[in-house]
Amino acid sequence: MFLVDTNVVSELIRPRPHLPVVRRLLSIDPALLFASEITRYELRFGAAIHPRSQDIWSRVESEILPLPTWLPVDEDVSLATADLCALLRKSGKPIEMPDALLAATARVHDLVLVTRNVRHFQNVPALAVENWFSGE
Repeated sequence: MFLVDTNVVSELIRPRPHLPVVRRLLSIDPALLFASEITRYELRFGAAIHPRSQDIWSRVESEILPLPTWLPVDEDVSLATADLCALLRKSGKPIEMPDALLAATARVHDLVLVTRNVRHFQNVPALAVENWFSGE
């Protein structure tokens, strides 16, 4: 089961998408595909700052939002995020908050995090990460 990062699902609406990633996304049983509400936030923010904001958001709503099951940032994720941020900060390897929330969501729900930004998560213990863009 997979938790997809924003940089993965956004391939669906890019002008020149990375086709192997799109094929993989569309071939996975939807019951195995998850996304965090943090990703919905990032998609909305990206659309909101785009010159063609409404067009982009309409595509997000029709092509991306229906694909995964959306996971909330609930109490378990909040606590796991705080613990992860504290651990990494104490070790001198801080993590950005959106990345920490994604990593904690993946760990809490026992999901493989799929991202192009593997290095953002390299210091997170007990996190399975896959890069479907490998070979670029």
